[in-house]
Amino acid sequence: MKDEGKYLQLWMKYSHVMRVLLKKTDDEKQKLQLFKHEIEGLGIKNASGHVFSLELVNGKAIKNTNTTAISKDLVQLIDNDNALRNILKERSVKVSMDKTYELQLEKL
Repeated sequence: MKDEGKYLQLWMKYSHVMRVLLKKTDDEKQKLQLFKHEIEGLGIKNASGHVFSLELVNGKAIKNTNTTAISKDLVQLIDNDNALRNILKERSVKVSMDKTYELQLEKL
């Protein structure tokens, strides 16, 4: 995928916020509004090209319904980030992003 790797910097920027939100998924669904200009400036200009949904079990992606570059880069960040992996250890979480660039994190 030609856009793969372009979104790693974006995810690294938000990794601290995602850590905090992931810890709160036990209580309720968490949301993070990303900025359209940040995402579209890195690759695909069409919002539907950034829509994805994936399930993480024990920090590993087991179901990725739309393998977009942005979702693959998120999985790569999780694989390489010890803090995120530790938070996701022994957790099942659904991570998705819609056309409005809202990232949603919820416990499965």
